[in-house]
Amino acid sequence: MAFWRAGSLFSSSTSATTTNNNTIAQETIDRLCDRLQSATRSEDRRDAVRGLKGLSKKCKLEVGTQSMNLLANTLQGDRTDLDLIQLALETLANVVTYETGNDDEQANLPQDITVQFTELYIKDKAHVHAALELIEETDFNIRRSAIRFLTALLTNCTKELQDIILESGPMGVSKLVDLLQDEREVIRNDALLLLQILTRYNTNIQKIVAFENGFERLFEILASEGGSDGLVTVEDCLSVLLNLLQNNVSNQSYFREGSYIRRLVDFFELGSIGEKRWSAQKVTNVHLLLQTIRILVSPTNSHQNILACQRTVSQCGLLHRLCVMLTLTTIPADVLAETINTIGDAVRGNAENQQFLGSVMNTTGEIQQPVLFNLLYTMVAGEKQSFPLRISILYCLQCYLYKNDLGKSLIVQTLLPQTENVANQYTLGHLLIIGYLSKDNVASWCSGIALAHLIADNQQFKEAILKVVLAVDQAQAGAKTLMEISTDLLENSSSSFHTRVAVLIFLCTWLSNCSLAVQAFLSIQNSISYLISQICGQLVADDREILIQSLCSFALGLCLVFNNNQIPSYTTESLERLINKRIGIDLFQEKLETLSKSEYYSKTLQKPQLKLSKTNDMILDYEFARLYKALEGSITRMLTSRQMNSTENSLIGPLSTNLYEQQTSTMMAHYHDLIRKQDQQINTYKQQEKQFIDESQIYKKKMLDLEQNLQEVKDQYSLLKLSTKQGPDTHNELATICEQQRRELEYLRNFVAQHQQHYNSTQPIENGIEHLNLNNTENHDMQNHRKLQTGERAALTARITELQEKVNAFEDRYATQNDEIARLQLENGVLQEKITNEKRKVSILEGVESQMHGLIDDKARCDSEYQKLNSVYQQNLNEQNDLLVLCSTYEDHLTNCRNIIQSAGLTVPKFLLDLDNN
Repeated sequence: MAFWRAGSLFSSSTSATTTNNNTIAQETIDRLCDRLQSATRSEDRRDAVRGLKGLSKKCKLEVGTQSMNLLANTLQGDRTDLDLIQLALETLANVVTYETGNDDEQANLPQDITVQFTELYIKDKAHVHAALELIEETDFNIRRSAIRFLTALLTNCTKELQDIILESGPMGVSKLVDLLQDEREVIRNDALLLLQILTRYNTNIQKIVAFENGFERLFEILASEGGSDGLVTVEDCLSVLLNLLQNNVSNQSYFREGSYIRRLVDFFELGSIGEKRWSAQKVTNVHLLLQTIRILVSPTNSHQNILACQRTVSQCGLLHRLCVMLTLTTIPADVLAETINTIGDAVRGNAENQQFLGSVMNTTGEIQQPVLFNLLYTMVAGEKQSFPLRISILYCLQCYLYKNDLGKSLIVQTLLPQTENVANQYTLGHLLIIGYLSKDNVASWCSGIALAHLIADNQQFKEAILKVVLAVDQAQAGAKTLMEISTDLLENSSSSFHTRVAVLIFLCTWLSNCSLAVQAFLSIQNSISYLISQICGQLVADDREILIQSLCSFALGLCLVFNNNQIPSYTTESLERLINKRIGIDLFQEKLETLSKSEYYSKTLQKPQLKLSKTNDMILDYEFARLYKALEGSITRMLTSRQMNSTENSLIGPLSTNLYEQQTSTMMAHYHDLIRKQDQQINTYKQQEKQFIDESQIYKKKMLDLEQNLQEVKDQYSLLKLSTKQGPDTHNELATICEQQRRELEYLRNFVAQHQQHYNSTQPIENGIEHLNLNNTENHDMQNHRKLQTGERAALTARITELQEKVNAFEDRYATQNDEIARLQLENGVLQEKITNEKRKVSILEGVESQMHGLIDDKARCDSEYQKLNSVYQQNLNEQNDLLVLCSTYEDHLTNCRNIIQSAGLTVPKFLLDLDNN
């Protein structure tokens, strides 16, 4: 018991000691704050701040709450006491930062205590401006302490500090950029860290930094630090460079036009890249360099900017350097993967760059082979290779195939039946088939996605690969088509989830807009039965199986939309009845829409670039997501319209044989003539619609480019407001762009007006159908009248049924044509809305133009005032020089007088003796 009493006494003593220490520290801080506020001698003030600095970590909360305003006022006070200012800056920096794991830091503080202190400090914007002004001090300690303090403030409240710095005008940012020219490396490196945070996610600051020769300063540091072989300073430089280019069209254009892309080539010299041992820092530096290139040619940029950057990358030799890296064996796997992604972005949609990539040969081995073949082989057979490397190869192949009909045709030709000698050679097509049939999940998924890209948006290639026949065993009888093998992969219970997803994506891409592919799929036994069984499967909680059901619904819907009715058992009507009977229209639509609600779908549709970190992410593909988005609505509309417009079959009474024959022959001749004329009109309309769709795509791209140009004009105007260095040339450029966009908008208005006439011209079809329905109604009335006069029902019913089927077929064709016309009218409305928006933007630009006139007038007035002030200054300077000459002459005279007095032996006046001392 005595032991426990002793322990209790010891615990009480410790608690009392801690409380006593806290009280002493609080009293000390109060005393120091009073001394700082009331002391008049500089030494006393310095001692007070020095004491606060010593307690700023152990007693962060107390020092911050009591001395924050006093220290801020110290920065705004007398600037002659540099030691006092340095101590104040260091104390404030300790208060707004917290070093985790440092025993000197105060314990049990709120996690956001540094943010709260930062908000307290920046509440008065003058405090931030005072810290900015201290950066101009040439003293090493003052400048470095000010930079570190501002960096801490930016880290805690980035957005608020950026706004305050912008309010100080362009010169506030200009001061920070000038720090990159400081010859002291410590100052320069700290400035890089400051700019790295300052330029993050703020377009206006990014533009000002670039306008103040920020790119040039960064490249000077990169060159002096050794490029990609440099240390962490190179990493900081490249991080700032990435911030300046990220989502900033103006800076990207300035970077390209300033020939900075050409200067990137020097960082990929073979002597440096070909080294056997790569340090961790070098890997990071090269990664950032590759990301810089990818930002410039990213698919999310405007089409015009992408093509310009791709052209520059190719012309300056940078693309060639990157392709050379693919042939080296010393490149680390993660760097190689990023290099392949960069090459993909550089060739995507650019025919010249795609052709160059296809011609690059790997000459390092015994047999020269195309680099694409080696890459594809690694993707298909490289189970031991890293997953990011194989995914990057898939993305590069997708970019190579994007809008590259020539490259696609060369690969498709290798899949078609060849001579025996050619068939024994491995080609890109053979590698894709090998990967497609592989048991490796990565190989099968990547190959399936690649095959989908191979035939995407090209009906000719979809029809061509229908001829692809593969031997599943040694016997010739075992040969199957590629579509039959795809169906077998779906029905095989051992197929993995990723394999089934890839096969369904490939099949859906194949079936879309290709009636022959749909016909071939419907002719395969159990193909439709498998899709229906998957859709009608039991309710499962597994998201993957739900996704499979949605993909099967989409494939079945494509068979319904693009069916040419050549398979009697699976016509459009039969499939519709099958869906209604076996699945149900509502359940089918629910399963179909499940994919659009999936997280995988929304994530995939954001950007074309593949960013998969693990195998479980291998689900959907960007191009397939776009295909689903475009056709899902057509499937739903078709089912809904057919359900609403279903007609009831009516019985028609018998007619007498002779009268019936005469009337029937007359009606048949009339119907045949009418249908023939309307078929011709429909074919004409289809051609016009195809042309309209192509032109609509072109003008959609033009509209996007026009919006991009408008944004660039706005950016130029923002820069002009921030600085008056740009003169009338910028105004002329803006006026030229405005005039060009007015002409483009006028052309678009004329284009839409012309196609409005196309919609009006579709009225004859409706009139023809009304006429057809009228004749049909008269026929029904006559048949009902004759029903009372004769009983020859059997012969009449057969003939009328044949005639009614032909009429129904025509009505179906008309309904399809009417849906297409409605869709085109909807697109026309969208274009009209876009044109209205562009008119609004043009009016805004006209207002901007008038404001620019006012700015130019203000600049001219400032120039005139400057000339006047300069002339006054020159006059004062001349007068000052004359005064200095007069003073010098007067001094010489006084010296001569003193010498004369001394030589005469007289007493020299005191003011002459003090002349030398002065």
